[in-house]
Amino acid sequence: MDAYLKIQSIQGGEITSTQNLLDFRIPAGDVYDLHDSFIALNGSVDVVDSSAVGGEAVYATNLQWVTADGEKPHFQNVAVVKNCNMDCASKGRIENIRRVDVLRQNLATYVDSQKEQLNQSYIDINQLEQPINKEVYGQFSSFNKVGAVKSSPQTIAPIQIRLSDLMEFCRTREYDTGKAGDTRIHLEINRDKLEVAQVMKTATIPAALRQFRNETAQGYVGNTITLGQTNTANIVPVDDLTKVPYYVGQRLQVTATGTAPPATVTDAPVVISAIDWNRATGAYSLTFSTPWGLTLGAGETYTTISVKVADATSVTYRMNSAELVLRRVQNPQNVGTINYNTYSTEQVNGNSSTNYTNLFTVEGEASNVILMFPDGNDGLVSVNNDIASWRLRLNNNDLTDRDVDKDSPLAYDRLALTFNNMGYSLRNLNKNPGKSNAQTWPGTYTDTKFNTQLILNPLFQTPNTKLLQVNINAGGGGVKAVNLYKQLPRVFTY
Repeated sequence: MDAYLKIQSIQGGEITSTQNLLDFRIPAGDVYDLHDSFIALNGSVDVVDSSAVGGEAVYATNLQWVTADGEKPHFQNVAVVKNCNMDCASKGRIENIRRVDVLRQNLATYVDSQKEQLNQSYIDINQLEQPINKEVYGQFSSFNKVGAVKSSPQTIAPIQIRLSDLMEFCRTREYDTGKAGDTRIHLEINRDKLEVAQVMKTATIPAALRQFRNETAQGYVGNTITLGQTNTANIVPVDDLTKVPYYVGQRLQVTATGTAPPATVTDAPVVISAIDWNRATGAYSLTFSTPWGLTLGAGETYTTISVKVADATSVTYRMNSAELVLRRVQNPQNVGTINYNTYSTEQVNGNSSTNYTNLFTVEGEASNVILMFPDGNDGLVSVNNDIASWRLRLNNNDLTDRDVDKDSPLAYDRLALTFNNMGYSLRNLNKNPGKSNAQTWPGTYTDTKFNTQLILNPLFQTPNTKLLQVNINAGGGGVKAVNLYKQLPRVFTY
């Protein structure tokens, strides 16, 4: 039976924005399934609670990309790695991809359907809001939405990055280190681009789900409230827990109007100790570990009871360690040759030119070329809404018989043709990776700041290096950052 083993990174200690290099050494001797192997970047969130009343609370948090403004793109786990390379003792360099984060992030936007992206959310360190009630349950806590078992923060929440997502060589099911020798994987991490934020705050909860029914019973102790209509004794039935944003261990602030006595309560801090949900009637009640008000006497009432989510004093993300998890093959088939594709990268700046022209030297064996524009406010998503048209020439031969206009049938033809030639299936024409802090679900994939723009085309192979001429017509801010990726077929033999 195949087994998994873990290899710690050579570097120890916390991974920071200045200590962001990782090396893994795979010793010679065994055969590994690299396709099912992955990197685990183990991290945790340090939370400073906003109050001591009711005990320590659990806050919903989500890792997000650092941007110049408040717009946060949804990023793939693979985008956490900026540059990567792999080499072995017997053959030397296997792959070396610069700005693999930009390459893989933007390819995934087109080759993964929207449903596939949602289905993979169980592993995503950056979660999208769910279509129902804007819920975001990240990887840093385990939430209980009914009963009296308190939700718990995860002491270790790994960012899991499949090796096959980083490097296409690692899609092999058998890699024999007995023949290849000691193997080293080197990574540069985008630690400076990661930050944590509290999510599922008050603004995301519909007003109807923050209002609770009046309490008028003599002897009532203000530590249980029932979801209901404002200023009535009527409940608001709940038919599905996904429609309510509360969980055991959550800190809330309660506001209620009371007859004197009791006095009006404003933003009283509490922690949910139990949630009761009657499936038959739909009655939904929150119980707190400490009362938020006074015990009611005869004729006394609490009305206009409402809650809001308490903000933590601070939340801080720490990336504590890294490990390589390898699947060791018990009964290998002795594969002797591995065919794969890798990429070479050139990074240039268009200096805001509205009539951009450049001449690139391309390897003779290069079979496809992709231009990406990691500008915008994040340096990750290939965005340039100012581009109007383009034309590519290879060794003075036009690759199209006319200019390619943005979003034209010819542009989509180049898109489909190139992805097919690269060995991918074009599954998504949404051309938007998603916005992780969208205010509404319909706005998740519609923010134009994250509309991706690629220029790509198949290339004919030549015995020698070739020249690629790029002409881009743009308005507005013109062409700025440009990443040119050239796909190179490779054959690895022991």
